[in-house]
Amino acid sequence: MSNAKDAAFRCQIKSGRLCILHSGKIYDVTDFADRHPGGREIIENRVGQDVTQLMKSLEIHRHSPAAFKILDRYYIGEYSTTNGVTHRHKEKNGHVEGHTNGYANGHVNGYMNGHANGVSNGTAKDSVVQFDDLVDWSKPVFWQVGGLGDKYYDWVHSPIDTSLRLFHNDFVETFSKAHWWTVPPFWVPIMLFFLIDSYLRFQSETVYWNLVGVGGVVVSPIFLPVLFIGGFLVWTIVEYIVHRWVFHTTPPPNSKFLITVHFLLHGQHHKSPMDRTRLVFPHVPACVLATVIYFLYWTLAPTAVNHVVFAGTIFGYLCYDMTHYYLHHGNPSSSYFKDLKTYHVKHHFKAQDQGFGISSKLWDFPFGTLIR
Repeated sequence: MSNAKDAAFRCQIKSGRLCILHSGKIYDVTDFADRHPGGREIIENRVGQDVTQLMKSLEIHRHSPAAFKILDRYYIGEYSTTNGVTHRHKEKNGHVEGHTNGYANGHVNGYMNGHANGVSNGTAKDSVVQFDDLVDWSKPVFWQVGGLGDKYYDWVHSPIDTSLRLFHNDFVETFSKAHWWTVPPFWVPIMLFFLIDSYLRFQSETVYWNLVGVGGVVVSPIFLPVLFIGGFLVWTIVEYIVHRWVFHTTPPPNSKFLITVHFLLHGQHHKSPMDRTRLVFPHVPACVLATVIYFLYWTLAPTAVNHVVFAGTIFGYLCYDMTHYYLHHGNPSSSYFKDLKTYHVKHHFKAQDQGFGISSKLWDFPFGTLIR
């Protein structure tokens, strides 16, 4: 094992932490491992290793400048030797262990004091990190982003590894967030209501559907599964359209209002992509979108058809929201989700103007936005 690897490895085995080396510096990335866009496994497989060249290469993906800013938060000390020579001494148990003068600025014997709060070797890393001077991070950011003007686009696509506060009012702030586990209990009963109501309507009445250019047709109950699947597929295109042409529309730099709206809808997620409470749709805006879709269906189909298609669309939304959370914070074992996770990581950190499919790449193919 090389001297550098030995130093970082001893950091890990003596303190139970996950440490790596980069450019002669030691980083304790234990607290970041579960939020690592590529998954925890990638870090665990490289504990004690020098990742300088790896982070420059395309073996996984080329890391963005934002990745190096995030890495800097976890700096704990320098790896140093005296005149480039590693001194070795015999341990009491008879094992030989590499030892370096001034190793990690005394890290092995005492870095844990205050580390959990981000303090390393006397350098303060407060809970609110000064990521840049464009906004005041000690205050809610919602009312500040509109003034960023032409700096907004680059700023919002420079991710930070922490949560952010949008509003001063605690009540409003609470409703701007959502935990993933609240999504199924909220939407599954609604989905079942529309599905059962549709089934009962098909059983109690003859369902006529006036199709443009075809005329009135009788819809048989045997088409319920087909209509449900159709609603699911409709969601996939809604997901793509909303993500690409609403969430990723670049607001004009001279419009504080549109910049603020963009940040509220999606910019906050790109600025803080690892925040677990800003990954799934908060229920209020999700209900607004659902209402728009419902009334659109209502104008196109009879109630019985409308309700089963709407139930399928809700199911598609559930799959989307759960998949999105899983891609950020899960550790996929299947090749499909591993590939999809890598794909979504590239959307956040490499190609924000491509890869708009989240639950699948389906619509990126015909619209030419597939990340190669």
